[in-house]
Amino acid sequence: FDIDICRVFGISSKDDGPPSVVCVTDDVLSHSRWGQGMRDVLDKMGERSRRAQGLGKAVTYGRGVVLGGNRIYLLAAKHTALGLLKVGPKKLFVARKADEGLVEIHPFCVLDFYVVEGHQRGGFGSHLFRAMLSREGTS
Repeated sequence: FDIDICRVFGISSKDDGPPSVVCVTDDVLSHSRWGQGMRDVLDKMGERSRRAQGLGKAVTYGRGVVLGGNRIYLLAAKHTALGLLKVGPKKLFVARKADEGLVEIHPFCVLDFYVVEGHQRGGFGSHLFRAMLSREGTS
């Protein structure tokens, strides 16, 4: 990417160093200097995730985005994004009992999860997921 993702988050990284997990927020996306570059990263990573999953449209994107209650974690090393994990509440309808109808719930869910081809099966997804669990304070 044209933007040093780690630098946006104040993390120094080396080309040969381990990747860092960063959490993208609305503040980052609206920043006058970094916002457009980070929205481009989300657009491209969201499109790659869409293609990998065979979806009709991307779940994660940067254009006109307001994250609201969602958070996007990126696994990044300098100008390279290696993984994406989008989490947040999702409105679901579940049946409590067969005769009671549906009840609306809003559980914390994984909304999108992608590791770049060529880096899968290397523990990057697990690293990204564990970092998200730690930052969200959940297990």
